[in-house]
Amino acid sequence: MKAAIGLLALRVEAELMKISRTLTLMSRPVNKSRNHRIGPTQGRILAFLRGRSHSQVMLSTLAEDAGVSPATASEAVRALETRGFVRKSRSRDDARVVYLSLSAAGRRKAAQAAAGNHHLHTAIGFLTQREQEMVLHMLKNIQQAMTHREKNP
Repeated sequence: MKAAIGLLALRVEAELMKISRTLTLMSRPVNKSRNHRIGPTQGRILAFLRGRSHSQVMLSTLAEDAGVSPATASEAVRALETRGFVRKSRSRDDARVVYLSLSAAGRRKAAQAAAGNHHLHTAIGFLTQREQEMVLHMLKNIQQAMTHREKNP
């Protein structure tokens, strides 16, 4: 019985990895060089900033809400800034505070990345409401288990 559960877990893992790979490939622009591609974390950051284009966003807020560590967020923002997608500006009230925003090129890239998410949205739309609820519940449980394991190795 335990061996069957182990095999099933491997099959679930393989299917999740396939979905992850497909999403990564779909988020890449067609016929573009590697210089024009963004990674999944950078895509999430662009999407986050795009959704908050009318508010001032600090790195700590971005990291927490985008579900990445502050170090990962900082590295991804640095890469996006270097490529001209993200701008940093200092607060007028406190020079230690830095706000992030998208440049015009960043808004275009964020829209492009969002188009890749359309495929996932469409695929999820083929599921019944009950199936969507079950998938959501299972994915949350997987994420919690992964987070718990990172904190308690």
